[in-house]
Amino acid sequence: MSKFLRMTTLVATATALTAVPAIAAPVSVSNGPVTSRAQIVKPLTLARVGDMDFGSIVVQDNGTISMDATGAITCTTNLTCASTGTPAEYKVTGTNNQVVNITKPDVTLTNSGNPGTPLTLVLNGFGPASVTLPNSGSTGINFKLGGSIAIAATTKDGLYTGNLNITVDY
Repeated sequence: MSKFLRMTTLVATATALTAVPAIAAPVSVSNGPVTSRAQIVKPLTLARVGDMDFGSIVVQDNGTISMDATGAITCTTNLTCASTGTPAEYKVTGTNNQVVNITKPDVTLTNSGNPGTPLTLVLNGFGPASVTLPNSGSTGINFKLGGSIAIAATTKDGLYTGNLNITVDY
């Protein structure tokens, strides 16, 4: 019976010790206080300044036409193209000194007057991937985009059009 009493006392003492919460002494941050910050920026606006125009293209065989952001055009030997075109131009406004990222997905060009296989206008690599806003407010900054179109010899003649879905974000 004395063994049973000693075990009960030991269990009761252990339970009492674990039931008491430990209280830690307060500790301050050793390398200074943690700070918080929040940067407020104006919402971005994106406005169309000018449309893209590659001009007329004469197709003898498969080829590619490319236009840089300045409007300079190059064509493969199987195409006859103008030497200059008009790049797409946009104006972006927002907060001074902020970097604005430009997203340029491919564009599907269709010929509504003579339907056939659509063309793909590739925009990546033909203009800036980002711009830095030089000011705040309505002044903003303009940027231009060119592109590239692969044209098959079997492409039907006519006017091919499509909408550029350019987006910008901080």
